[in-house]
Amino acid sequence: MELKTIYTSNIPVDCYIMRGRLESDGVDCFIFDDNIIWVNPFWAVAIGGVKLKVPLDQVDLAEKIMSLIKQDKLIDDNGVYEMSTVFENEISRQNEIINIKTQIRKDTSLIDKPDYIKTNWLNHEEIHQLLDSEKKFIAFANTKFIFTWEQFWYELFDFDRSVFKYFRTRPVEYYLDKELADNYNCKSIDKSNMICSNCKSDEVSYGYTLDIKWGIIYLIFSFLFSAPFPLIKRNHHCFNCGLDFN
Repeated sequence: MELKTIYTSNIPVDCYIMRGRLESDGVDCFIFDDNIIWVNPFWAVAIGGVKLKVPLDQVDLAEKIMSLIKQDKLIDDNGVYEMSTVFENEISRQNEIINIKTQIRKDTSLIDKPDYIKTNWLNHEEIHQLLDSEKKFIAFANTKFIFTWEQFWYELFDFDRSVFKYFRTRPVEYYLDKELADNYNCKSIDKSNMICSNCKSDEVSYGYTLDIKWGIIYLIFSFLFSAPFPLIKRNHHCFNCGLDFN
């Protein structure tokens, strides 16, 4: 099979990203000289960089896809799309998924009522996949820590086992999913209150302050624990001038 180089870069990751994009559209891709550059990056120019090659009969399609990428466009079997439009649609789709998850977690009876779920982006199969994932989420949410005396003595005398596994009642994915939904549904602060009083900038965020942390409560807890207490005061922080304010 004869190959043609269609893309080169002194950074191997660039070729990996381009390969992933082309392979998603059915183009067979092969990367050459990436290992030697990983070993010694200073040889990149001498050997002509990392090379991304495709079969000759797929060169036209690959070059067309790469040309559209430079124009911030995407292509599939149904046509050509503006990349910004695709991203906006995907954001709307993901927001809808999180919103549906929130509704189900507030009213678990919706799991058995898929027809009650209103959606603009999900098809019938995707809705059922979402419901199945929520069933697992609710099952993990109801998981309780149980450690009997029999297990205690068993773990005590079996040195090859770890007792900490009993504390991991839920997988990491559960907490990531929960945090994502909680952050999505938390009430944001009014933008009218997020203007810096010093420089009038809107590059303001609300959270733990960077400078104003020495309060009476902070000093009391630091004295009681004989160590600096974590930041406990929350204020607005301006990233333009660095001011912390209420």
